[in-house]
Amino acid sequence: MKQYDRIRILLIALILLLAVVAALLLQKENAKSSETVHIAERQGEKEILLSWWGNDKRHEYTMKGVDHFVEENPEIRVNYRYGEWNGYAKRTRVWMLSGTEADVMQINYAWLDEYSEDGLGFYDLNTLSDHISLDAFTDEQKQYGMRNGHLNALPIAMNSHIFCFNQDILDRYGLTLPETWDDLFSIAEALKQDDISLLVMNKKQLFILLSAYHEQSTGRAMFDEDGTFAADSKDVSDLLVFYKRMIDENVLCPIDKSDVNDYLNGKAAGTLCWTSDAGKYCDTLEEKGIRTAMCLYPLIPDAQSSGWYIKPATMWAISAKTQHPEEAARLLEYLLSDPYMVSLQSTEKGVPVNSKAVAALAEEGYLETNEFKATKEIEKHWPDLKIMISNMENEDIIDVFKEGADEYIFDRMKADECADDICRKIDSLD
Repeated sequence: MKQYDRIRILLIALILLLAVVAALLLQKENAKSSETVHIAERQGEKEILLSWWGNDKRHEYTMKGVDHFVEENPEIRVNYRYGEWNGYAKRTRVWMLSGTEADVMQINYAWLDEYSEDGLGFYDLNTLSDHISLDAFTDEQKQYGMRNGHLNALPIAMNSHIFCFNQDILDRYGLTLPETWDDLFSIAEALKQDDISLLVMNKKQLFILLSAYHEQSTGRAMFDEDGTFAADSKDVSDLLVFYKRMIDENVLCPIDKSDVNDYLNGKAAGTLCWTSDAGKYCDTLEEKGIRTAMCLYPLIPDAQSSGWYIKPATMWAISAKTQHPEEAARLLEYLLSDPYMVSLQSTEKGVPVNSKAVAALAEEGYLETNEFKATKEIEKHWPDLKIMISNMENEDIIDVFKEGADEYIFDRMKADECADDICRKIDSLD
């Protein structure tokens, strides 16, 4: 027998052996899983899955809180699925389309329109009122989660945008907080001499900022109420020119070079962020002994509309496909209302709207946080704020705008050509 044939036979034998071992291991694992299921069934234990996104701090306190829930409810087993925001929306889409979403889910407000336009994409929480304190929410707050007569989700907190500034930097140059768009340019000019940018922000905040300017300057919203992109090519061209001016005149650090650390280490004077993130951008500086300040959006004098919007920060929902709705509802109630969980979460997700949670935080003195101060500042202007259109956060639309804008920013295309291309691509999106 040739050496080659011997090697071939040995390889085949090895493969067959590995296959047998794998089959035995799988059989053993299945038997183990089956035994676990039978034990769970004998003990009346129900297993549910919880999903959320966030940073390490959020992961830690959520798991700690849920461990406490399980201690108090030993008949319920809770598994976790969590991660950072980047890529989470795309993974959620896969889970939702494949029917493998978690029983209890932290969701983005925009996902209600994406996955439950008919109200059937998530469980109707009205049917679980025996286990969820719906009276802890106002009718207006519950309305955010209503779709086609079904209560699909409950808001954790309300969210809008606010500017956070390094007050020490402003004081060093004798500057005050901006109130108009012209103020932004004046402040940026003063900082330019020492190579300090005025603002750093991500592409979503940029898009929302430009949408506000568009609405103030034209009197027309960027999107219709049904989410249709309403700006025409001339509007987009004007926005591109204004955007480039902000970069050229030091108001904005280019998005691809924007890094929140530039704000935290003093290379930029301010940032635009969600009110729920105010602590992230103020507390860090204040811990270093640096004073901070917050202010609202700049305005064009006599503008018919502020162009700024509000929405639920994040929401809790239950899968329409859950096999254990009662247990899922009990976990959702715990996440929203339980004093222990509320204390752990504090205002990390924003100031809660649930009245039980607010009362619990008030007793512990948490209502002096930067998130609370930012929320109270926004509340003064609620009549001027509109409900956010979900497509304002549509990542595909934002990517089309940003990528198209780059062609103009880097002098590869003219503004009107870029605008035509952007409008055409947005119109072609599903």
